[in-house]
Amino acid sequence: MKPEFAPWTDPVRSKKYFETTADRPAHGIFDILEPHLPPMGRALDLGCGAGRGTLRLLSLGFDVTAVDMSDQGLEFLRQRLPKDAAATLICSSFQDLKLEGRYDVVVAVCSLFFLPPPQFATFWPTVVEAIVPGGLFAGLFLGVNDSWKDRTFTLHDRHEVESLLSDFEIVHLVEDENDGETAIGEPKHWHTFSVVAKKLGHLVLARPN
Repeated sequence: MKPEFAPWTDPVRSKKYFETTADRPAHGIFDILEPHLPPMGRALDLGCGAGRGTLRLLSLGFDVTAVDMSDQGLEFLRQRLPKDAAATLICSSFQDLKLEGRYDVVVAVCSLFFLPPPQFATFWPTVVEAIVPGGLFAGLFLGVNDSWKDRTFTLHDRHEVESLLSDFEIVHLVEDENDGETAIGEPKHWHTFSVVAKKLGHLVLARPN
């Protein structure tokens, strides 16, 4: 499952990314996640970008906390939020993020792997702790063969991804490697792991069909 380009601090590239992606459907991992969701609850969207995932979660009845380090992206989301939406928008890096309470679902579609390894190692336990027992995680991890491997991002092989999920029952884990492009049309070799996993503990009820 191909992820999408996540913007850096360059405002020109960021603006192009948000304009390109804002009106697209939510990432395909939401289609895998949705049948396993409880009927309602609290959701955390880490690296929400222009908010397509946040809007999908809101439409499913969740109270959503949407986090992104780009206020430009959050502004795209603000413009699309339904009136009186149960959404809290936070402009913050993951390193500075202060979470309140715990969540029934945490989504990190294309965001966590942009952390350098030491910061990822610090933040991942925070993500795990933020999920209630029986709650869900959905996200993507970057593989060791990805063309961004020479950058400061965090890479994993399959064994390492499985180790990250030691506190979870794995619902979906698919490794994908292909030549493609970023969301703004730049050539790219992708190597990713897409994950949906349920935290061990009391199980949430699946969403009715």
